Amino acid sequence: MELIKATQLSFRKYGKVVNAPSDAPTSEAKEYKFWSDIADYEIEGETEIGICTVYRQPENILIGLERHINTPEILIPMDAPFILPVLRDGNDEQSPELFKVDIGEAVVIDNGVWHGPCLPYKVNQSSYFVIFKKGTPIDDVDKRNISPIHFEL
Repeated sequence: MELIKATQLSFRKYGKVVNAPSDAPTSEAKEYKFWSDIADYEIEGETEIGICTVYRQPENILIGLERHINTPEILIPMDAPFILPVLRDGNDEQSPELFKVDIGEAVVIDNGVWHGPCLPYKVNQSSYFVIFKKGTPIDDVDKRNISPIHFEL
């Protein structure tokens, strides 16, 4: 299975990728530079920020997927890159696409997109911020077991 660099073009059918801007800042002074509106997403109500830490396993096997119908999900690596497996329709006959997300980037997964747990990339563990509508882990998680999909990184 091919590892895909998460870019605006490669990830567009699943959501958005946020990269550091290369254009002029919106505002700057001697002590800062600020870029406004480098990405957008729609969400109703309060949001919450969580942290997820994932651990390298002896084998890379995807056995389950989840999706959120009422919110996009934003993932931001904190200490190491991670691999994000995603499927557009959750069909267990389809192979997931695997996206590498580096430190300094973020992905915005659209509502309803099936995704697996992130995997640490070339490290034993990695942590990332998770941002979505408040209450999502309790009220808006649609989980599905699939036939095991084995893959190499």
